[in-house]
Formats: sequence, C-alpha cells, structure tokens
Amino acid sequence: MIPPRERKTDQNRLPKKRRAKKPPRFQITDRDIEFIRAICKYRFLLLEQLAWLFPEASKRGIENRLRYMYHNKYLDRLMLSDNVYSHKLIYAMAEKGARLLAQADDVARDEIAWNRFHNKVGLSHIQHLLDVNDVLISYEKSLADAQDQGRVKDFKALSTNPDSHRISVVRRKEDGSRYESSVIPDAIIGVKFKRKFGLFFVEVDRGTMSLKRWMEKIIVYREYMKSSELKERFHTNWFIVLTVTTSERRIMSLAKKTVFLGGKRGFWYTVAQEITPENVLEKIWTRASDLYQGCDEGTHQIEKYDLAEKASILDSIGG
Repeated sequence: MIPPRERKTDQNRLPKKRRAKKPPRFQITDRDIEFIRAICKYRFLLLEQLAWLFPEASKRGIENRLRYMYHNKYLDRLMLSDNVYSHKLIYAMAEKGARLLAQADDVARDEIAWNRFHNKVGLSHIQHLLDVNDVLISYEKSLADAQDQGRVKDFKALSTNPDSHRISVVRRKEDGSRYESSVIPDAIIGVKFKRKFGLFFVEVDRGTMSLKRWMEKIIVYREYMKSSELKERFHTNWFIVLTVTTSERRIMSLAKKTVFLGGKRGFWYTVAQEITPENVLEKIWTRASDLYQGCDEGTHQIEKYDLAEKASILDSIGG
C-alpha cells in the first residue's frame, strides 16, 4: 500500500512573488533584528550575502527567517529578470522593519536612515549596489579576521554618497577656461597596518560604462593624487584605485586606457568572481603597469592578464 503524501507545511505553501494573505505566525528574535539591521545598512542583499555576514547561522535558517519577515511585512523582496540575478530573491527594507529597528534602538523612527524611496530605483542601480555590497562585505569580513590575527591594526570600509565622498579636481579646457570634474567612488576602504595607512577607492564596473567616461575618471584620480586636498582630507599622500569588472578582456581594455593616460601602479584590477570574504586578501589584483607600458600612442602590452604578477591590498601597506 502506497503511503499518503505528507501534508505540505505552511512554509512550503507560501507564495514566492507576493505576500501571503494569511502570513505565518512567528516570533521576532534578536537575530531577526540583526538581519533587518544589515539589510537597512546595505539597502539590497541576497541570501548569499547575508550568509557571509552571519556565518554562524545556517543558510537554510536565514532563508526561513527572511521568508517569515517578508510575509509579515518587516522586509520587502524582489526578483530581477537579468541573467546574473535571475530567480534570486533580493531583500530590502520595509516600513514595519524600520519601525522595529527604532523600537529596538529606543530612538525615533526618523533616526533610522531609510525611507520608501530607497527601494524605488532602477534595475541597473540595484545590480550595481549588489556588486558593491559584494566588495564591502568581503573586505569587512576579511579585514576583521585580519585584525583579530594582528595583521591589521584598524580598518574602515564604507559605501559612498554624493554629499560626502565626491572627489573633485579643477581642469582646463583647450581655451584655457577652468571647470570642475568629479568622481564618486563606489566604496572607500582604509586600512591601518602598524605605522602605515592604505587608502583604496573602489570602482565597480559592470561592463556598461563607456571608455570615454572611464578615461575621465582616470584623469580625476590621477590629478587628485597630486592635490593638497588628498593629504588634508584623508591624511595620506597616496591611494590605490581598485576596479572590479566583468572579465579579463574588460580588464585589458580598461588597463590600456589607464596607462595611456599616465595611470600606472596606482590602478589595480580584478574580476568580480574573485570577490569573496575568503579570497579578497589573497593576491587577486593586477596592476595596470604590469599589463601595459608607455603612454599616449606608445602604449603597448607587455603581459597577458593570466600571466601577470598579482598583488594583495596588504602588499601595498607592508602586510
């Protein structure tokens, strides 16, 4: 006799693309509040990214709690139709979650840095934020471990915004008139090791930026390296631009333009697949000057990407 099928649980019956009319009952825990806090901080997170942030929790356990919080309106979630994030659930804040954080922190609701408009952004913006969060989370986790091991004295990794983190230089047009040119890095990482300090501006390139725009960024970074503001603002006289992009072919294209404009050892590249908490402190970065030499029309390739010397960010500060 064939045994009857087990009855599906409420959890398995919950719809994926909309909230359940009758949400499942559950009790909010301190861990749930930390999940919400992380999503508030990063704006959009994948299950895999939350698993990076909370390695002590099982991935299945995190997924279950996120499901309950979504159906009970503490979180929002969405699915993208692109090839990279297709069929992956992306979690975002909801008003009920923001009120819960305010209650947990015993502050007014308006002190929680989230509003509904934060979720109302386009597809490409969400994709870009998720990629930037890969970098931020990976370096936050790996540098925290390095600090515990005594390899790093202190560090800070932060996402940027136009009001606080714009980098500007004054340039001249052909007619001699001056104008301001700016770059807003996608993230900034500062690492203190013994008596040295490493400053890193992160650029996440999804392969959609024009080479003309990339060249404008290189010029701004190059000129900013020479500016007095760098020392006054960041208390250092050097930095490295870390560019995460889509493929080795894209790296070769960007690196060639970088060297063409005089940007060399201060511009490092890697592919997005290398960005994980386990990997980012390894030798995954390639300097533009290890791929190309010369400048202007004399720029020429000296090495293939897969054969070029690789570096870790700790190499730059004596780690």
